[in-house]
Formats: sequence, C-alpha cells, structure tokens
Amino acid sequence: MSYAKRKASRAENELATILWGLGYAVVRGPSSGGGVRRRFQPDLVVARSGVILVFEVKTGRGGEPVYIDSSQVLGVQDFARRAGGVAYIAVRLEGGEWRFHPLDSLETTRKGNFKISDPQKGLRLRDLEEKHFPRTARITDYLNYKQL
Repeated sequence: MSYAKRKASRAENELATILWGLGYAVVRGPSSGGGVRRRFQPDLVVARSGVILVFEVKTGRGGEPVYIDSSQVLGVQDFARRAGGVAYIAVRLEGGEWRFHPLDSLETTRKGNFKISDPQKGLRLRDLEEKHFPRTARITDYLNYKQL
C-alpha cells in the first residue's frame, strides 16, 4: 500500500474512532473492490438519532488549499441524497485538528474539480455537532409554545 493510501486510511480510521466515541454509529467504506467502480462509496457514513452524515475524508496542511476530484464530490453528494443525509468534506489538518466543509462551500477549479481554499475555515467538530444536535434551545423553539 502506498504512503498516500496509508495516510488516508489512518485519517479515516481516526475520524471513525472519534465519532464512535461521541456516540455515533459509524461505517467506513472500502477503498477499492466490491463494486466501487460501478457505484460511489463514501469514506464514512455516520448516524445518530436519525441524522445521517456522509463524509469524504481528506488530509491537508494549514494554509494550503485542498483539492478534491469532481467525481468524489458528486459521489458523496449523490450518496447523501439517496440516504437522506448531509454530505461534508472532512479535512484533517496537520497537527490533528479536523474541519468539516459543506459541499456548497467548495470552489470550482478551472478543470471542473473542486477545492477548499482555506481548510482552516471549516466547521470544528463541536460546531458540526451543535449544527445537527443543538444542546441549547433557540428562540424559535419557543415561538410555537402554546399555553394551556
């Protein structure tokens, strides 16, 4: 196995372990074989309390753009749509911090692929959790309150 594949596999396993420890159900997709050429399989699919998150995992260095092949972005988007989930590009920055980028935040390159210009600007894990599993009540939660 090449260095790049080992590095990617390590990053996927690391994120899977973190999410499992936070109470998510986690499935890591295979990297090759099993029909991967005929249908897209994301790096990670996680679920908790009926919410499904689908991740394509990348590694990057702080301050350097991360480039993503269009087939991976379109594949993770289609998989999330079929599963009724939300797709993200998860980037592990050098130094260990994870950032999560919604697909609508990606930029298109001249060749039709995608890039994240500043991977550090993505959501932190705690922000991602708060977005999908808010711990605090919002004012809109009280607008539908009916007094008895």
